[in-house]
Amino acid sequence: MYRLLKKYREGDEKTIEKIIEAFVPLILKESSRYRVKCYDYEDLVQHGYLSVMKAANMYKGSGESFKFYCIKAIKQNYKALLKGEIKHYREIPEEKYDKFPYEFTVEDEVIAYEKTKDIYKAIDTLTEREKNILNGFYIEKKTIKDIAKENGRSYNKTRYEKIRIVEKLKKQLEIREAISN
Repeated sequence: MYRLLKKYREGDEKTIEKIIEAFVPLILKESSRYRVKCYDYEDLVQHGYLSVMKAANMYKGSGESFKFYCIKAIKQNYKALLKGEIKHYREIPEEKYDKFPYEFTVEDEVIAYEKTKDIYKAIDTLTEREKNILNGFYIEKKTIKDIAKENGRSYNKTRYEKIRIVEKLKKQLEIREAISN
């Protein structure tokens, strides 16, 4: 992960998309946890992408701790949004980050929007059962055990299927990225 961050900081703008992709499952899960006035699910997903971008621009450490820094930043920014600490549309509270200010650019917004569209297109390639499993787990916050019971399947089969579905989505996103390049 740090290798990608280093490439991004050296000027390779395309690597930010790869960094974001690494955090898509977390962003989807965190986005589904919150209900924020004037934000729909897509807005919250974009907020997650913007959190990753800001973390990539603000991170001052070295090594693999970036992954954990980014995870914490994503979760903190959703909580800040929920608490109303983010006062402007998709803006991270500057008072907490005075050391390393970062302003979102139009490009950041466009990248986040395009990544969201790509995810929805990738989800459209899933079967109804696959969508139901992901929806149950990430949106409805059901346990794997409950999803397995509803579908008349074993816990392990359902757990492995969820993992396979997430991998399938990642591959679809990689394909979309390769096509767009």
